[in-house]
Amino acid sequence: MSSILNELFDDLDHGGISESEIMDRGQTRALIPHDKVVTADRRVRESGALERLAAWRVQDNPVVGVGGRPPLVSDRAILVGLVLLAAENSPQLIRTLALAFQHRLSRESRALLGLQEGTSHFGDHEVEHKRWYNNTHNAFHRLLSLMDPFPQSRYRKLTYSEIDARLKAHDPDRELAMKERLDQFTNDFLKMTFNEQPRRIRRLAAKIDISFDQTYIKPPTRMGFSKKTLARKIAEERAQEALPPEERKPIAGPVDVFAGWYPRKGEHPDFVRGSKDTVSTEQGKKDGYGDLAWGWTANIAVRVDSERPTETRFPKLAISATLSQPNINVSEEAVALMRFALAGTGLEPGVSDADKAYFANAKVERLHEPTSLLGFVPSTDYRANRLGVQGGKAGAEFIEGGVYCPGMPTALKDATIDLVNNKIDEDTYHERRKQRTHFELRMKEKPDEKGRAPRMCPALGKSPTVTCPLRELLNERASRTLPEVAKEDLPDVLDKICQQHSVSFTKEDTLRHDQAFVYKSKEWETFHTHARNSIESLNGQVKDHNRESIEDFSRRLVRGFAAAQPFITILLANYNLRKIAAFLREETEAQSRLDRGLEAAAPIKRRRDREFYNPYTKTYPSSLQAPLPELVGLPLTT
Repeated sequence: MSSILNELFDDLDHGGISESEIMDRGQTRALIPHDKVVTADRRVRESGALERLAAWRVQDNPVVGVGGRPPLVSDRAILVGLVLLAAENSPQLIRTLALAFQHRLSRESRALLGLQEGTSHFGDHEVEHKRWYNNTHNAFHRLLSLMDPFPQSRYRKLTYSEIDARLKAHDPDRELAMKERLDQFTNDFLKMTFNEQPRRIRRLAAKIDISFDQTYIKPPTRMGFSKKTLARKIAEERAQEALPPEERKPIAGPVDVFAGWYPRKGEHPDFVRGSKDTVSTEQGKKDGYGDLAWGWTANIAVRVDSERPTETRFPKLAISATLSQPNINVSEEAVALMRFALAGTGLEPGVSDADKAYFANAKVERLHEPTSLLGFVPSTDYRANRLGVQGGKAGAEFIEGGVYCPGMPTALKDATIDLVNNKIDEDTYHERRKQRTHFELRMKEKPDEKGRAPRMCPALGKSPTVTCPLRELLNERASRTLPEVAKEDLPDVLDKICQQHSVSFTKEDTLRHDQAFVYKSKEWETFHTHARNSIESLNGQVKDHNRESIEDFSRRLVRGFAAAQPFITILLANYNLRKIAAFLREETEAQSRLDRGLEAAAPIKRRRDREFYNPYTKTYPSSLQAPLPELVGLPLTT
């Protein structure tokens, strides 16, 4: 009888919803297998992040206290929990993490992570739920406090006077130190994922080649401000305060002060840290910045292959990453990516590829010199205003990565400009580029320990590549079949390169123009296309809403710069682990087919390659035997 009454009472209270459903808010809380917890724990420990956090904690608090109760949720548990959530594509939310600790770990897993046993009694559920949430929240923010460049309260919108006060009170030295910690934390995890690969894959190439770029990251709070208009906003605010309360209009600024306007299209400025970022919504269209979005930028470098760019010899992993404010220290963030790539892989520096926002635009002292000191060689496209003759030395002219004779015909000097302006076709361009090599200055000796090397006129030496009326007496044996410097092309004033046997060039002389491959050659086209596609593909995949979705702020609601980077770190690490697993599976399946006497499966082409003309790679669909001009860029139809 009592059981019937209890069932009736339960039905009146909860209907058809069970106690477990109520406690889990109607969601399925599957137990996380212990072996997955063990694997995640191993990876967190092997990253070295726990030791760094402990060292930073001692560094920030050198005075030993009298002790106290240890935290109920440790750094280790927080990081392992986030790794587990990322692996199952769950949101990186404190609430989700707390519920995982409370309901989804076995007794064995709790013991491994040092977590207490929770109660499952329905009557205590609300208290227990709050306890787990508060402990998890506090533990996560204790971790963040060790590496927060911009500490501030973020629970309400700020007035513009408060924004100004926070900007003036900001400690730039602390910002640098904490940002270095954040970047080290991120790259510790990426190094761990690189080392999860078999050694044969890690060491497949002696050098590390990378391609890097920036991608926009949305913050949980999206209202921004401009430093250019801040003084005017403060004046308007004070004018409102002078009015009677009933006539005042509320003026509120953003919650997070330390973010910036990211140009989604058009130019990307590169302001030195400490200078005023003039990018604003009011000036965006006028300055050519295009659409603007308030937030941060993730700087990511992917591993690419300069030796065999047409093959897939290893998974394309995120090798290094940082988070930054838009438009600030773009060059310096790129240098950090290269530095972390070397430290994380242990390989020698190779080729460093980037789009026109970097080597083609940056100042030499900010990007090219540090890149050279690290040992990387750039690969990049040039902006239209950097094509053709770009200065020179001792009469020699710098043209798109080469040092040339000043008497080279104008048609050869301007070949790339004419191609870009559609004055010549590609076949003509490649023929002119081939002819241009005859006029390039030749090395007389190898560079010395300081990078200085003598270069000589192409009409000199035992094997001249051109003939020149100025050098005829010195080269009586030169064949008349060689390209000739015409008298009308000779410079009006003869400089040292036309008078001396050689001129010494330093590394700094050609630093802006040096490239790993001859610009616009087939080797350059193949590698640059591979490198750009690799980083763009990575950015697209980590933003996939069905996967890591790093741009979706609703999956990481903790506010602030310092909170965003650890979440993005864990998601990038998960992306790397996914790519490694997929690569090894494809290897296993291919070997299995060979063992069974079957041919290896042909790679599946993407739809855009099967059905469309690709203007970037200039390739046609394989099914189209003789592409007609009117079909270029259009999908095939049956």
